[in-house]
Amino acid sequence: MKRIRVIVPVITDMWNEPLLREMEACKEPDTVLEVTNLEKGTISVEDSFDVTWAGLFVLQKVLEAERDGCDGAIIYCFDDPAVRGAKEAVRIPVVGIGEASVHVASLIGHKFGIVTAGNPQKTCSVIWDNLRMYEMDHKCVGVKPVGVPVLRLKEDIAEEERNLTELASEMIAKGADVIVLGCGSMLGVADSVSRKLQIPIVVPARAAVKMCESLIAMGLSQSKRGFATPLEKKRIG
Repeated sequence: MKRIRVIVPVITDMWNEPLLREMEACKEPDTVLEVTNLEKGTISVEDSFDVTWAGLFVLQKVLEAERDGCDGAIIYCFDDPAVRGAKEAVRIPVVGIGEASVHVASLIGHKFGIVTAGNPQKTCSVIWDNLRMYEMDHKCVGVKPVGVPVLRLKEDIAEEERNLTELASEMIAKGADVIVLGCGSMLGVADSVSRKLQIPIVVPARAAVKMCESLIAMGLSQSKRGFATPLEKKRIG
């Protein structure tokens, strides 16, 4: 059995059921998924301010997952808040849905485009910063928002699908052969658009759970040469 703690770094559980449904549909039979939210933080993560605000609380949840005996942890936000610090903090594999998605995209195509949600300027800026850090920016033809704020995605799924189709078409024209959904809350729209445009669309929930399962199965975790354990010192949080 593999226990994976899925940390949704917001103070609402509105996405827990749909994301769990998405992950359950593709996980291995012996994988147990445990979804948790933050008690302190922000209601959505849409810019660098939110990423920083949520960071400490995410780290605490990852440490808790390791103490509870989980085999791996997934940080469920495409902006990957605190992913690097979490990899330093624990020895169980930690996977951010953003990093997992772009690595999967790079395996199945030469170039990819990202369609995201939230604030057009700020959300795209965080994603580009992460792409540069992951050394994946040269493979990305663009990052575009669907024009629907994160907290309205459930209500405006038809608009989200229309805009995703339009933006994905623009990305294809720029040379993308894979589309990545740039928000973990963009659920239930990928498969129909993928069929319509005849292009693979990477769903972060699916990419992250399969990546985490694979690392656990292979007995692999983040290298402590690359993500050294933090020094012991007094910290208050």
